Amino acid sequence: MRLKLAIYLLLTMLVMPLCGVAQRERHLHLEQVMNVADLLPAEVEVRGSSQGMAISGRYAFLMHDKGQCVVVDIRRKEFVATFVMEGNTGHCNNASFGRERATQESQFPLLYVTECRGQRACYVNDVTLSGSRLVQTIYYDGDDIEGPADWFVDARRDNIWLYCTVKGERRLKKFRLPRLSESDSRGEVHLSVEDVLCEIAAGEVKIPQGSLIHRKRIYLPDGVPSRDRRLHVVSIKGDAHEQYDLNHLAVEPEGVAAKGRRLYLSFHTPRDPRQNLIYRFRFKRRAN
Repeated sequence: MRLKLAIYLLLTMLVMPLCGVAQRERHLHLEQVMNVADLLPAEVEVRGSSQGMAISGRYAFLMHDKGQCVVVDIRRKEFVATFVMEGNTGHCNNASFGRERATQESQFPLLYVTECRGQRACYVNDVTLSGSRLVQTIYYDGDDIEGPADWFVDARRDNIWLYCTVKGERRLKKFRLPRLSESDSRGEVHLSVEDVLCEIAAGEVKIPQGSLIHRKRIYLPDGVPSRDRRLHVVSIKGDAHEQYDLNHLAVEPEGVAAKGRRLYLSFHTPRDPRQNLIYRFRFKRRAN
Protein backbone atom coordinates (compact mmCIF):
# COMPACT_ATOMS: atom_id res chain seq x y z
CA MET A 1 0.00 0.00 0.00
CA ARG A 2 2.83 2.40 0.90
CA LEU A 3 4.64 1.50 -2.33
CA LYS A 4 1.53 2.27 -4.40
CA LEU A 5 1.10 5.59 -2.61
CA ALA A 6 4.74 6.51 -3.19
CA ILE A 7 4.44 5.71 -6.91
CA TYR A 8 1.24 7.76 -7.14
CA LEU A 9 2.86 10.79 -5.46
CA LEU A 10 5.91 10.52 -7.73
CA LEU A 11 3.78 10.42 -10.86
CA THR A 12 1.75 13.38 -9.63
CA MET A 13 4.89 15.44 -9.12
CA LEU A 14 6.06 14.59 -12.63
CA VAL A 15 2.76 15.32 -14.35
CA MET A 16 1.82 18.59 -12.63
CA PRO A 17 4.72 20.68 -14.00
CA LEU A 18 4.05 19.38 -17.49
CA CYS A 19 0.40 20.45 -17.27
CA GLY A 20 1.50 23.89 -16.08
CA VAL A 21 3.86 24.32 -19.02
CA ALA A 22 1.12 23.34 -21.50
CA GLN A 23 -1.18 25.94 -19.99
CA ARG A 24 1.43 28.72 -20.25
CA GLU A 25 2.17 27.88 -23.88
CA ARG A 26 -1.38 28.65 -24.96
CA HIS A 27 -0.59 31.91 -26.71
CA LEU A 28 -1.03 33.12 -30.26
CA HIS A 29 1.65 34.40 -32.58
CA LEU A 30 -0.21 37.42 -33.95
CA GLU A 31 1.04 39.30 -37.00
CA GLN A 32 -0.33 42.80 -37.53
CA VAL A 33 -1.73 43.16 -41.04
CA MET A 34 -2.86 46.77 -40.97
CA ASN A 35 -4.24 49.70 -39.09
CA VAL A 36 -7.24 50.77 -41.17
CA ALA A 37 -6.65 54.39 -40.14
CA ASP A 38 -3.50 54.36 -42.28
CA LEU A 39 -5.58 53.48 -45.36
CA LEU A 40 -8.45 55.91 -44.92
CA PRO A 41 -8.48 59.15 -46.92
CA ALA A 42 -8.64 62.21 -44.66
CA GLU A 43 -12.15 63.10 -45.84
CA VAL A 44 -13.62 59.70 -44.92
CA GLU A 45 -15.51 59.91 -41.63
CA VAL A 46 -15.99 56.75 -39.58
CA ARG A 47 -18.65 56.72 -36.88
CA GLY A 48 -19.26 54.00 -34.35
CA SER A 49 -16.78 51.63 -32.76
CA SER A 50 -15.27 48.77 -34.77
CA GLN A 51 -17.32 45.58 -34.41
CA GLY A 52 -17.82 42.51 -36.65
CA MET A 53 -15.63 41.54 -39.61
CA ALA A 54 -16.24 39.25 -42.59
CA ILE A 55 -13.89 38.39 -45.47
CA SER A 56 -14.79 37.30 -48.99
CA GLY A 57 -11.95 36.83 -51.44
CA ARG A 58 -9.56 39.73 -50.96
CA TYR A 59 -12.13 42.05 -49.45
CA ALA A 60 -12.72 42.60 -45.73
CA PHE A 61 -16.06 44.10 -44.67
CA LEU A 62 -15.49 45.88 -41.35
CA MET A 63 -18.65 46.66 -39.43
CA HIS A 64 -19.17 49.56 -37.05
CA ASP A 65 -21.76 50.23 -34.37
CA LYS A 66 -24.96 51.70 -35.93
CA GLY A 67 -24.38 50.14 -39.34
CA GLN A 68 -21.44 51.76 -41.11
CA CYS A 69 -19.35 49.34 -43.17
CA VAL A 70 -15.77 50.02 -44.24
CA VAL A 71 -14.47 47.84 -47.10
CA VAL A 72 -10.73 47.30 -47.54
CA ASP A 73 -8.67 45.21 -49.93
CA ILE A 74 -6.87 43.05 -47.40
CA ARG A 75 -4.39 41.72 -50.00
CA ARG A 76 -3.33 45.08 -51.45
CA LYS A 77 -3.92 46.91 -48.16
CA GLU A 78 -6.07 49.56 -49.77
CA PHE A 79 -9.23 51.40 -48.78
CA VAL A 80 -12.11 50.54 -51.13
CA ALA A 81 -15.32 52.21 -49.90
CA THR A 82 -17.59 52.93 -46.97
CA PHE A 83 -21.39 52.93 -46.73
CA VAL A 84 -24.19 52.46 -44.21
CA MET A 85 -25.91 49.07 -44.29
CA GLU A 86 -29.53 49.28 -45.39
CA GLY A 87 -31.94 48.70 -42.51
CA ASN A 88 -29.29 47.96 -39.88
CA THR A 89 -28.75 50.49 -37.11
CA GLY A 90 -27.82 47.85 -34.52
CA HIS A 91 -24.55 47.10 -32.77
CA CYS A 92 -23.25 44.98 -35.70
CA ASN A 93 -21.32 42.85 -33.23
CA ASN A 94 -20.69 40.08 -35.73
CA ALA A 95 -20.69 39.45 -39.49
CA SER A 96 -20.18 36.37 -41.66
CA PHE A 97 -20.70 35.33 -45.26
CA GLY A 98 -22.94 32.46 -46.30
CA ARG A 99 -22.92 30.59 -49.59
CA GLU A 100 -26.25 31.53 -51.22
CA ARG A 101 -26.40 34.63 -53.45
CA ALA A 102 -29.41 36.91 -53.77
CA THR A 103 -29.28 36.78 -57.57
CA GLN A 104 -27.05 35.35 -60.27
CA GLU A 105 -25.60 38.84 -60.68
CA SER A 106 -24.74 39.27 -56.98
CA GLN A 107 -21.10 40.17 -56.47
CA PHE A 108 -20.79 38.36 -53.13
CA PRO A 109 -22.56 35.64 -51.16
CA LEU A 110 -25.14 36.85 -48.65
CA LEU A 111 -23.67 38.73 -45.68
CA TYR A 112 -25.21 37.98 -42.27
CA VAL A 113 -24.87 40.87 -39.79
CA THR A 114 -25.89 40.68 -36.14
CA GLU A 115 -28.02 43.34 -34.52
CA CYS A 116 -26.89 41.92 -31.13
CA ARG A 117 -29.20 43.93 -28.88
CA GLY A 118 -32.87 44.84 -29.22
CA GLN A 119 -34.65 42.01 -31.04
CA ARG A 120 -31.36 40.11 -31.52
CA ALA A 121 -32.03 40.04 -35.26
CA CYS A 122 -29.74 38.70 -37.97
CA TYR A 123 -29.81 41.00 -41.01
CA VAL A 124 -29.17 39.22 -44.30
CA ASN A 125 -27.67 41.49 -46.96
CA ASP A 126 -26.90 41.45 -50.65
CA VAL A 127 -23.68 43.50 -50.65
CA THR A 128 -21.48 45.13 -53.25
CA LEU A 129 -18.27 47.10 -52.84
CA SER A 130 -20.30 50.28 -52.54
CA GLY A 131 -23.56 49.42 -50.80
CA SER A 132 -26.01 46.83 -49.51
CA ARG A 133 -29.62 45.71 -49.81
CA LEU A 134 -31.50 44.08 -46.94
CA VAL A 135 -33.08 40.88 -48.31
CA GLN A 136 -34.07 38.90 -45.18
CA THR A 137 -34.24 39.18 -41.39
CA ILE A 138 -33.85 36.15 -39.10
CA TYR A 139 -35.22 36.03 -35.54
CA TYR A 140 -35.16 33.51 -32.73
CA ASP A 141 -38.55 33.38 -31.01
CA GLY A 142 -37.57 31.18 -28.06
CA ASP A 143 -37.94 32.76 -24.62
CA ASP A 144 -35.09 30.78 -23.03
CA ILE A 145 -32.29 33.26 -23.80
CA GLU A 146 -31.39 36.47 -22.00
CA GLY A 147 -29.39 39.57 -22.87
CA PRO A 148 -27.64 40.26 -26.21
CA ALA A 149 -27.18 37.47 -28.77
CA ASP A 150 -25.18 37.03 -31.98
CA TRP A 151 -25.41 34.93 -35.13
CA PHE A 152 -22.69 33.33 -37.24
CA VAL A 153 -22.93 31.18 -40.35
CA ASP A 154 -21.33 27.85 -41.18
CA ALA A 155 -21.38 28.21 -44.96
CA ARG A 156 -19.78 24.80 -45.61
CA ARG A 157 -22.52 22.92 -43.78
CA ASP A 158 -25.45 25.31 -44.41
CA ASN A 159 -26.00 26.00 -40.71
CA ILE A 160 -26.46 29.15 -38.68
CA TRP A 161 -25.54 29.38 -35.00
CA LEU A 162 -27.00 31.57 -32.27
CA TYR A 163 -24.43 32.67 -29.68
CA CYS A 164 -26.45 33.48 -26.58
CA THR A 165 -26.87 33.26 -22.81
CA VAL A 166 -29.17 30.74 -21.15
CA LYS A 167 -29.57 30.87 -17.35
CA GLY A 168 -26.30 32.75 -17.02
CA GLU A 169 -24.32 30.32 -19.21
CA ARG A 170 -22.92 31.09 -22.67
CA ARG A 171 -24.48 28.70 -25.16
CA LEU A 172 -24.28 27.96 -28.90
CA LYS A 173 -27.46 26.82 -30.68
CA LYS A 174 -27.26 25.33 -34.17
CA PHE A 175 -30.01 25.69 -36.81
CA ARG A 176 -30.37 24.84 -40.47
CA LEU A 177 -29.57 27.98 -42.45
CA PRO A 178 -32.80 29.37 -43.96
CA ARG A 179 -32.83 30.13 -47.66
CA LEU A 180 -34.12 33.40 -49.04
CA SER A 181 -37.13 31.58 -50.51
CA GLU A 182 -38.22 30.63 -46.98
CA SER A 183 -38.90 34.24 -45.96
CA ASP A 184 -42.49 35.24 -45.17
CA SER A 185 -44.31 38.15 -46.82
CA ARG A 186 -42.36 40.61 -44.65
CA GLY A 187 -39.01 39.10 -45.60
CA GLU A 188 -38.64 37.45 -42.19
CA VAL A 189 -37.76 34.00 -40.86
CA HIS A 190 -38.70 33.10 -37.28
CA LEU A 191 -36.80 30.20 -35.71
CA SER A 192 -38.18 28.41 -32.66
CA VAL A 193 -36.91 26.08 -29.92
CA GLU A 194 -38.08 23.15 -32.06
CA ASP A 195 -35.70 24.24 -34.85
CA VAL A 196 -32.58 23.80 -32.69
CA LEU A 197 -30.46 20.97 -34.12
CA CYS A 198 -28.03 20.85 -31.20
CA GLU A 199 -26.75 23.03 -28.38
CA ILE A 200 -23.28 23.20 -26.83
CA ALA A 201 -21.58 25.21 -24.10
CA ALA A 202 -19.39 28.11 -25.22
CA GLY A 203 -17.23 28.06 -22.10
CA GLU A 204 -16.34 30.71 -19.55
CA VAL A 205 -16.75 33.71 -21.83
CA LYS A 206 -16.95 36.88 -19.75
CA ILE A 207 -17.63 39.55 -22.39
CA PRO A 208 -18.69 38.04 -25.75
CA GLN A 209 -17.32 39.68 -28.88
CA GLY A 210 -17.33 38.27 -32.43
CA SER A 211 -17.77 34.62 -33.43
CA LEU A 212 -16.64 32.39 -36.27
CA ILE A 213 -16.87 28.75 -37.28
CA HIS A 214 -13.94 27.52 -39.35
CA ARG A 215 -13.55 23.84 -40.25
CA LYS A 216 -14.46 21.99 -37.02
CA ARG A 217 -13.81 24.77 -34.53
CA ILE A 218 -15.63 27.83 -33.24
CA TYR A 219 -13.60 30.93 -32.40
CA LEU A 220 -14.91 33.33 -29.74
CA PRO A 221 -12.98 36.50 -28.80
CA ASP A 222 -13.66 37.67 -25.26
CA GLY A 223 -13.01 40.71 -23.07
CA VAL A 224 -12.22 44.43 -23.01
CA PRO A 225 -9.01 46.37 -22.14
CA SER A 226 -10.06 46.81 -18.50
CA ARG A 227 -10.54 43.04 -18.15
CA ASP A 228 -8.78 39.91 -19.38
CA ARG A 229 -8.84 39.32 -23.14
CA ARG A 230 -8.89 35.79 -24.53
CA LEU A 231 -9.70 33.80 -27.62
CA HIS A 232 -11.81 30.73 -26.86
CA VAL A 233 -11.68 27.80 -29.29
CA VAL A 234 -14.51 25.28 -29.02
CA SER A 235 -14.97 22.11 -31.08
CA ILE A 236 -18.27 21.91 -32.95
CA LYS A 237 -19.12 18.83 -30.89
CA GLY A 238 -18.53 20.75 -27.68
CA ASP A 239 -16.04 18.14 -26.41
CA ALA A 240 -12.91 20.32 -26.48
CA HIS A 241 -12.25 23.86 -25.30
CA GLU A 242 -9.03 25.86 -25.38
CA GLN A 243 -8.16 29.41 -24.32
CA TYR A 244 -5.50 31.71 -25.77
CA ASP A 245 -4.23 34.80 -24.00
CA LEU A 246 -4.67 38.17 -25.77
CA ASN A 247 -3.64 40.40 -22.86
CA HIS A 248 -0.39 41.47 -24.52
CA LEU A 249 -2.51 43.69 -26.82
CA ALA A 250 -4.02 46.65 -24.95
CA VAL A 251 -7.05 46.90 -27.26
CA GLU A 252 -10.47 45.26 -27.48
CA PRO A 253 -10.90 42.11 -29.60
CA GLU A 254 -13.91 42.28 -31.88
CA GLY A 255 -14.51 40.51 -35.20
CA VAL A 256 -12.92 37.27 -36.31
CA ALA A 257 -12.83 35.94 -39.88
CA ALA A 258 -11.03 33.32 -41.97
CA LYS A 259 -9.16 33.54 -45.26
CA GLY A 260 -7.58 30.30 -46.40
CA ARG A 261 -5.69 28.71 -43.50
CA ARG A 262 -5.26 32.04 -41.71
CA LEU A 263 -7.63 33.62 -39.26
CA TYR A 264 -7.97 37.35 -38.80
CA LEU A 265 -8.80 39.25 -35.61
CA SER A 266 -10.11 42.80 -35.59
CA PHE A 267 -9.45 45.08 -32.60
CA HIS A 268 -11.03 48.42 -31.83
CA THR A 269 -9.35 51.33 -30.12
CA PRO A 270 -11.63 53.13 -27.63
CA ARG A 271 -12.85 56.57 -28.75
CA ASP A 272 -11.18 56.33 -32.17
CA PRO A 273 -13.23 54.33 -34.72
CA ARG A 274 -10.67 54.96 -37.47
CA GLN A 275 -8.03 53.00 -35.53
CA ASN A 276 -9.22 49.51 -36.48
CA LEU A 277 -6.28 47.12 -35.99
CA ILE A 278 -6.27 43.87 -37.99
CA TYR A 279 -4.06 40.95 -36.96
CA ARG A 280 -3.77 37.46 -38.39
CA PHE A 281 -2.66 34.11 -37.03
CA ARG A 282 -2.61 30.44 -37.96
CA PHE A 283 -3.07 27.25 -35.98
CA LYS A 284 -1.18 24.14 -36.99
CA ARG A 285 -3.31 21.67 -38.93
CA ARG A 286 -4.65 18.87 -36.73
CA ALA A 287 -5.56 15.32 -37.59
CA ASN A 288 -9.28 15.81 -36.83
